[in-house]
Amino acid sequence: MDTSPSNASRCTKNPIVFFLRTIAKLSCYFVFGLATIAFSVTLLPLLLIFVHPYERFQRVCRRILHICLICYRWYLRIVGVAKVKVSDKAALKNAKSVIIAANHPSLLDSVILVSFLPCTDFIVKMALSKRNVLSFIVNLLLTPNSIDYREIIERTKKNFAGGGTIAVFPEGTRSLPTGQNRFKKGAARLSLATGCPILPVHIGGNDKYGLRKGEHPWQINPDGAYEYVFTVKDLLYPDEFAGLPEPIAAKRYTAKLRAILADENNKS
Repeated sequence: MDTSPSNASRCTKNPIVFFLRTIAKLSCYFVFGLATIAFSVTLLPLLLIFVHPYERFQRVCRRILHICLICYRWYLRIVGVAKVKVSDKAALKNAKSVIIAANHPSLLDSVILVSFLPCTDFIVKMALSKRNVLSFIVNLLLTPNSIDYREIIERTKKNFAGGGTIAVFPEGTRSLPTGQNRFKKGAARLSLATGCPILPVHIGGNDKYGLRKGEHPWQINPDGAYEYVFTVKDLLYPDEFAGLPEPIAAKRYTAKLRAILADENNKS
């Protein structure tokens, strides 16, 4: 249960600042929604018609999406909603044929992460492929976690063959105010199946009040802009678990990944 005080009580010292920062945050939702609609109904259909084969279409679209999200990250900074620091931008920019695994403390995690990954697939929850303005982009460019696991492996192998990456949140959904969720074995299983390493990225920073699971768009961090600290860790290789039965290997691999990405082991 979240024992933090209400947004109003935390921001009553300066109601004008509270109002302006709330408007700034809501503008980010508006800009993101508008840009998503524009991308889905204009550029994406044109590229689908003129860029072939399908694998090339995906690579081109992912790079365009990456550039768009760089611009959006700067918008977040300009309006004072979020500031981002990355320990090793080059490791993300130059990553190829690896699985990016990160914890998931807030709503903006995937948006910011993809802005540092030039050509990445992303395993996303099924709900995003079924409804809302993101569904067209998700179904064409990303991988819903609802599809058959064997198909996910085949898609990932094709992506890796082209030098791409795939990102996943092992928690499966955003962290609760009380802490991280239990880690699922998907990233470990994918690494074991493809033989490719995992690049862990811990997402830390200050209080994400208003962006965590179960919170609302008008709730803001009372201390100022959301600060994101992306800490890129050392690669994890599946070879360490060679010879073990797959269920045991996946369990131990996930436990090691969980320890690396645990908030208690990453004090921002």
